Amino acid sequence: MSSTLSTLRKLPHKLRQLARSMYLLAADPRQLGSNSRRLWRAWRTGGTPMLKHQLLSLGHPDAPTVPVAPTDAWQDYQQRLASEVLPVLRAEIASLTQPVSISILVPTYNTDPAMLTAMVDSVRAQIYPHWELCIADDASTQPHVRSMLQALAAQEPRIKLHLGERNHGVSHASNRALALATSPFVVLLDHDDLLQPQAIYRVAQSVMADHPDMLYSDEVLVSPDGKQVLQYFHRPAFSPEYLRSHPYIVHMVGFRTALLRSLGGFDETLGISQDYDLILRVSEAASRIVHLPELLYQWRTHTGSAGHDKMAQVMATSTAVLQRHLDRSGIAARSAAGVSFNFFETQHQIADGQRVAIIIPTKNYGSLVRQCVDSIRATVQHAAYDLIVIDHDSTEQASLDYFAQLQQDGTAAVLRYQGPFNFSAINNWAVRQLTRPYSHYLFCNNDIEALESGWLEHMLSQCQDPSVGMVGAQLLYPDRTSIQHAGVCVGAFGIAEHYGKFLKLPPDRVDIAFMGRLVSTHEVSAVTAACLLMRKDAFDAIDGYDEKLAVGFGDVDLCLRTLQLGWRVLYCPQATLIHHESITRGKAEGYDPHPEDSALFASRWRDFLDQGDPYFHPAFEVRHTCWLVRTPLHCQPSINRRLFSRSGLGQRMQRLSYSVSISAPAHQEEATTGL
Repeated sequence: MSSTLSTLRKLPHKLRQLARSMYLLAADPRQLGSNSRRLWRAWRTGGTPMLKHQLLSLGHPDAPTVPVAPTDAWQDYQQRLASEVLPVLRAEIASLTQPVSISILVPTYNTDPAMLTAMVDSVRAQIYPHWELCIADDASTQPHVRSMLQALAAQEPRIKLHLGERNHGVSHASNRALALATSPFVVLLDHDDLLQPQAIYRVAQSVMADHPDMLYSDEVLVSPDGKQVLQYFHRPAFSPEYLRSHPYIVHMVGFRTALLRSLGGFDETLGISQDYDLILRVSEAASRIVHLPELLYQWRTHTGSAGHDKMAQVMATSTAVLQRHLDRSGIAARSAAGVSFNFFETQHQIADGQRVAIIIPTKNYGSLVRQCVDSIRATVQHAAYDLIVIDHDSTEQASLDYFAQLQQDGTAAVLRYQGPFNFSAINNWAVRQLTRPYSHYLFCNNDIEALESGWLEHMLSQCQDPSVGMVGAQLLYPDRTSIQHAGVCVGAFGIAEHYGKFLKLPPDRVDIAFMGRLVSTHEVSAVTAACLLMRKDAFDAIDGYDEKLAVGFGDVDLCLRTLQLGWRVLYCPQATLIHHESITRGKAEGYDPHPEDSALFASRWRDFLDQGDPYFHPAFEVRHTCWLVRTPLHCQPSINRRLFSRSGLGQRMQRLSYSVSISAPAHQEEATTGL
């Protein structure tokens, strides 16, 4: 043992970590099985880089726990929910002085009798008693449906029925159920799905404390018999751009009754995609949208659903629904089908007057700058831009000669910067030297290489929206298949880390895993300044980079201050570039190359770090950025509801803000903190 440890101490740091991990894997029989399963999952998820990343974390006290089989985890969750959570919630309910009633809307049509019974039983099993179940049958042709519904209503006075005489479609039936509702808030439930026992109480908590116009929860996809878990859907806080890219809000969803009725309810011309259309229309009018980060809904999948039989029709209808949403929202863009089923792309035209200053700081490395500049010139065809190279005390003659050539032939302006390295100060200085009017700045590392035409056009078309402050790109490692950056998760690994790191892109670039987060444009809290497009007016409003953050997290701080003033920050996967950072760098546990910057950032953004990134779910492992669900599953009496609010700031933009509300008995004052 002592000789082995002595040998380990003589190895370089990274190799020593790897060797220690292999030693633990082989030497400790107690960990052999669990570690082997963990490594197998890592290899299947992200190939060799992810396998290496997991090997390096073996034996670390804060390393992610080993996931168990999803069904086992779900059964364990249900047991803990019943024993540890529901008794606490029942006590809270008993203490309520002014409970609110919630209406549950269910359209039915030829429902399987076992599924219909199970659905109603899941409502009757709610620990919160103040509900009404509004069922509208759309003239089912199978006689058992009407007789079963009548019998259930006779047994339960909180069940209200509408029995249609003619079949008009699901939207018509849903509107008939809405007409039955007498509660100030309604939730939607499919006739063949199940609610978790605390679901309606979680809705009531939010209605009493948050006054939402709309809310939605997480869900679990199960087999028809409910015995096999197929997938967990852990959703982020409300993301308007994500909703335009993918209908990520499905179940459970609820609405303020008066607002829903004022909008005319469901569009009865739609037989499919009617929920998506409704959610889009409500989101346009809603001032407050709440996400309940808890698995409150069991979605039972079966081959008889419209989504399985009519994919082409669903895509055509949803694309038209999205186009109407864009038109109503005053967004000059075209909705188009995306990379896969139920994914969409909003195609904007670049408005006149947009011009980008591409700022590339470097010290030496002329060959890298040449690669960067040449790739930009080859791939940007329809966006106006100027290249500005910031030469920070270069000494290599070959690099100096190349910079002189750039200046001489007019390819780029070359500005000379002197002084100690401070990434924030260099970029701020560069912006101050610009004399030509620009609408946007692209902060670009010297080791970025553009791959395909149109990347800057995609970013600029998104960032010209007055509500968008900055847009980040999808960055790949030099192998061209491994993700280096897909947005930044604030709080990951203690401070911040890139989403999707080390994940492999398949050859056809279609990856719909992780709820499409790699292929959908969506809001994030931050992006990397290795390739970051920012509005000039947003940069000016926050006074640029904070030069106290000389090396680390200056870009994340830049993003959070932009977000704080009301602009959105977007990740744009249509802009894919190479970042020539070595894939072997990984993340060395316990090593911080810029501790002063880390300490300042953590102190400044402590409230944000404590709340948690609104786009990163509390059920995910915080020491993992590939949306790994923690096990055992998150199960607590209190949940951190994520509130999205919208308030006007004149014609320039709308303020988008998030806060977290800790669930508590509704007669008590809520603990709410703004971003």
